[in-house]
Amino acid sequence: MRRVVLSYKMVNEHICSNFLPHLAKCGMDVNVLRCAPVGPRSGYSLVRVQGPHELCEAELANIQDRVGGWCSVELSKTAPGDYIAMVSNRDCAICHLFTSSQCFLESCSLKEDGTVTWSVVGPDSGSIGRLIGALRETGRNVIVHSTHERGSSSALTFRQKQALLLAFDMGFYDIPQRTTLDELATQVKCSKSTLNIVLRRAERKVLGDYLTRS
Repeated sequence: MRRVVLSYKMVNEHICSNFLPHLAKCGMDVNVLRCAPVGPRSGYSLVRVQGPHELCEAELANIQDRVGGWCSVELSKTAPGDYIAMVSNRDCAICHLFTSSQCFLESCSLKEDGTVTWSVVGPDSGSIGRLIGALRETGRNVIVHSTHERGSSSALTFRQKQALLLAFDMGFYDIPQRTTLDELATQVKCSKSTLNIVLRRAERKVLGDYLTRS
């Protein structure tokens, strides 16, 4: 598989991350987590909205009365200042491009200046190229920021995953820590230095994977 991070300036404002246009301008984070096309100009998206608790309460109140007729929104509060919205988009000009190019949207975020940033995964460079070409044919000035293979080299090994899970479950990453590297090394029956290398390599892979999605 191949992953690409790309961006373009918003052309049609009817995109799921823009269901309330002023949210990004208020300094709130609006990110599409999943996108499912259901027709030539329609689709569903899971959108995460985050920001200061009081601001979210004010801006997201009576949301269905405030969105445009091109979409409907079901909102769920997961924590103070953290919401998940199910957006049903009835006027998306580009969601069908994912189906035709065999690509998947991993994430989408909207900046205050109208820049849309996508993280996209496709089976190969050809599928990614078809998606980018189709976007450009719609008049969007697509900028590719990074592209790389997403294969086994970025996946955790069995040993790394087990060590990372154990460290997490035993509170090694808690503040304050509930366990030490010495105690973890005893549990996995290896030296402290060896476990430190295993964990650091696992952490690097997890961080690298996360940052390429951002």
